[in-house]
Amino acid sequence: MEVKNEIALASHPYIPHLLNDIAAAHRTKKPCEEREQSFAEILEEISRIKEDRTYTFGYFCGLRAEDFPPPDQLLKKDMKAVSSAFKKMMRSWNLSCWLPKGLPPDLAYKLLIRTLERKINPMGSGLVQFSYCSMYPANCLFGQHCTCLKQKPSEDRGGFIEIRLND
Repeated sequence: MEVKNEIALASHPYIPHLLNDIAAAHRTKKPCEEREQSFAEILEEISRIKEDRTYTFGYFCGLRAEDFPPPDQLLKKDMKAVSSAFKKMMRSWNLSCWLPKGLPPDLAYKLLIRTLERKINPMGSGLVQFSYCSMYPANCLFGQHCTCLKQKPSEDRGGFIEIRLND
């Protein structure tokens, strides 16, 4: 039902179809029922997440970046509707993408769609959060909108938050 509300807001003729595709990409079957996990089980799942990631998020959810129109063909409200639906779909896969408040809709749209090309190992519980901030203002993709402008630069200029384990 939420998709119908978002479709009503969209004006580009392809957006209703895209929103339906995003709704169909929701993870409908969890690999296991969520339950309390022991600390050892949590560490085991973290290790599995870091293992060889063979497939992209798009492989698992069935969406491809090339199916999304370029931002210059969309109105702001179209990009916001697609981004909102996309974020909800990501949550069904125990994923999220950290984007700073006030980010222009076209940049948020592009960065969310980029997550389809990232290799992942879907989690049964918990949440993996993607971030495009380098924590180094000179080369941050968020530009003037990033919170890293208020923080010290980091030596690690990675594009995603990683959990590191001491082996």
